[in-house]
Amino acid sequence: MPRKKNKSKKLALFLIMIVALAGAIYYYFKIRPVDYTNVSQQIDGVINEELVKLGVSDKDLIKIYREEKKKDNVSWVSVTKEVQVSRKIDMESYKKFLVHSLRQIGAQVYQVKLSDKGDWLSMKIGKRSLVMQNLLLRYPLAKYRVSIVIDDLGQRKDLVKNFLRLDVPLTFSILPQLPYSTFLARELKNSGYETILHLPMEPEDYPQTDPGPGALLVSMDSSQIESTILKNLKTVPGVVGASNHEGSRFTANREKMVEALRVLKKERLFFFDSKTSPDSVGQEVARDLGMPMLSNQVFLDTKDEYSSICRQLDKLRRRVLKFGTAIGIGHVHRKFTADVLAEYIPKFKEDGIEFVRFSELLK
Repeated sequence: MPRKKNKSKKLALFLIMIVALAGAIYYYFKIRPVDYTNVSQQIDGVINEELVKLGVSDKDLIKIYREEKKKDNVSWVSVTKEVQVSRKIDMESYKKFLVHSLRQIGAQVYQVKLSDKGDWLSMKIGKRSLVMQNLLLRYPLAKYRVSIVIDDLGQRKDLVKNFLRLDVPLTFSILPQLPYSTFLARELKNSGYETILHLPMEPEDYPQTDPGPGALLVSMDSSQIESTILKNLKTVPGVVGASNHEGSRFTANREKMVEALRVLKKERLFFFDSKTSPDSVGQEVARDLGMPMLSNQVFLDTKDEYSSICRQLDKLRRRVLKFGTAIGIGHVHRKFTADVLAEYIPKFKEDGIEFVRFSELLK
């Protein structure tokens, strides 16, 4: 009997030791506080070193935010940092270089995003599945921005080539229900250009001046206006907004503009007022409906003459330098517009003026 008791005591003692050991292991791995602050600091130090090599100084630091974080028994510091860097820096090359430097200290890069234009780079960096740095590098925002829309596409497909060679983000305005409306809408969108529906509207001297197929007339009721716009949109797929073609009478009619813009808003499109009439209520109606809108400021080629287009581009340039942004309209069928733009684009860039999409101005 004493032997059995002795064995029972030993077994009980062994079990107690096992439980104690398991508790110690659990405490060590699950409960014991683990502080990775020094790892966060090490990662931040490497990033700061590499930024200094790029010539980044305190004035280039747009935003920095440090937050102490904790998950279960693990604590660390998460740093969010936004920095502007010189446009001479190639983001793609720098991404590879920074990833290599971080891996030298055992850091992990969980997510990397490089913009299509290569003008910003974001990275999530950390260790042991913990994000310890949210880094955003970007080029300085342009002080001056200009957007140019080229109107009246759809009748021919060859003329647009003169503008595509300019290699700036133009916006193309496409008339509906024409032989090449759908073809051009798809081709331009696939090439990365923004397109808008050039929506025909009734002019003052209608019917002497015919705005073309798919036109909105003041004699239409709301259901006719809606069905006409939706039919037009089917022939110009993928647009981000709509502008008026002609429309000096229609855009001055508040009731009809409300009906038309409600449809555009429902389709999640912005409105661009071509300003063919000083009496247009497009801007007021869009504001009342709470929808995004833009307005034309300079017609570039009302006169299809080289010297006249030069004067209008000078006018557009002065407006950008005075107000920070401006919008101009050219036309795809004009003889000299593409050539004069090719001559003036470098002059705009020398003044620090950036050519941007319409959507950039809406932001």
